[in-house]
Amino acid sequence: MKRRYFSIALLAGVAVVTVWWNSRTPEPTVLAFRLGQTFEQVVRNSSYPALERSNRPADDPGYHKFGAIWVREPAVIIHFTDPKHGFTLPPTKFAALTFSENQAVSLATSPMLDPLPFDEAVVILENLQNQFKAGGWEPWEKNDSTWFDLTPEGKKRLHARMFEPGYMESTDLRVPRMYNMIFRLKCSEGCWTREPPYLFLIDIGVGTDVHGWDEGDLMRWQRPENAVTGSSVP
Repeated sequence: MKRRYFSIALLAGVAVVTVWWNSRTPEPTVLAFRLGQTFEQVVRNSSYPALERSNRPADDPGYHKFGAIWVREPAVIIHFTDPKHGFTLPPTKFAALTFSENQAVSLATSPMLDPLPFDEAVVILENLQNQFKAGGWEPWEKNDSTWFDLTPEGKKRLHARMFEPGYMESTDLRVPRMYNMIFRLKCSEGCWTREPPYLFLIDIGVGTDVHGWDEGDLMRWQRPENAVTGSSVP
């Protein structure tokens, strides 16, 4: 009888371990890119299986060779590999890296695996903001953008803003004549109905800074002295 109970317990333990193993988040892979890199360079520099999860620009029948690499499952770390202005985002399960003329031109992502309560989301927001500051990004003053105020009083105001129409707060960041970024905290659940749980997401969108750019000008990352190579390092 004891042996029978032992066998049942052993089988139950195996079942629990199997469920845990199948439900756990996979080890993150890395999607590494810079604006201006070709699709082939991004694929080569990434451990994420980008080739299998993309609309290849080479398959676009049009002249502009549009394409995209999609992230739709956990967990992927996005590494923006500019040697001076680069950053590394926390694991995500959503991102879209788009291409035009076979060059990377924009990224949209939420650098989180799931919506989080306000205090937890703000920890990620602050870590990202510190990274962007260290990388030489700056708020676009002409549209009144500023860094998120993450002092205790600033966090209180930011929390209150999440319950006002729009239910988000955004700032525009720039590396002049190189890159532009939308950096946003938004309420994804509960704020407009005032029914908890209240959950929040961070959005990041990266593209080319075109302020002051004239037709035919080269972006700084397109100029020979800043040429994008096949490597993810300078």
